[in-house]
Amino acid sequence: MKPLFFCLAMLASTIRAIPVNIAHAGGFEKTSTPSATFSKRQGDWDVERKELTDVAGVGCKPITVVFARGTIELGNVGDLVGPPFFNDLDDLIGADNIAVQGVDYAATVEDYLIGGNLEGAQTTADLLDQAAKKCPDTQIVLSGYSQGAMEVHLGEAMVNAEVAAQIAAVVVFGDPFKGCPFPNVHSNKAMTYCFNDDFICDDLPVVDTYHLEYIVDTPAAATFVQSLVSY
Repeated sequence: MKPLFFCLAMLASTIRAIPVNIAHAGGFEKTSTPSATFSKRQGDWDVERKELTDVAGVGCKPITVVFARGTIELGNVGDLVGPPFFNDLDDLIGADNIAVQGVDYAATVEDYLIGGNLEGAQTTADLLDQAAKKCPDTQIVLSGYSQGAMEVHLGEAMVNAEVAAQIAAVVVFGDPFKGCPFPNVHSNKAMTYCFNDDFICDDLPVVDTYHLEYIVDTPAAATFVQSLVSY
């Protein structure tokens, strides 16, 4: 786990004027061992999801998932983690109860190397604010993979207390900021999935096979979310 001063320095150096509540800083980390084989489940595998920005057409749902994809992934939710995670949520909670919104941001290698994309962090915060305002009864699930986990950390830290109160769960996969708290969300609402041998989780810019297999953790992640929401 990274020391608290490192996490605070990371946030302070990237985002200005962020309210940080260090009382919520605590350990939350899930380590796993990837399976030798896995198969895709049936479901929705779209790499573009905009059910919050198109809320007029979709309508407010009991649960709104805001998801940030990994570096150079397609669309705004990618394909490695986002879609299987959403499908597992659909299986447990029901597709009619869930709206999914991807974070539109560049997700370049260069942005990963400097600690995240500032515009992506602001977009994440704006989507959280939009979900809270447009759908005041929705329960927000904030999630991201790889560089998207960086955007989750940075964007979550930018929201006010009223918006943060609507965040029911935070789930990140392959997190380069593993061990850093989510300042506005209590640690019992947050879960980090990182393989022990994933170099990205140790803040090393090396993508190995472990970093590409978080599909094996999406069922557990969906179960974690289910335990924190009502529908």
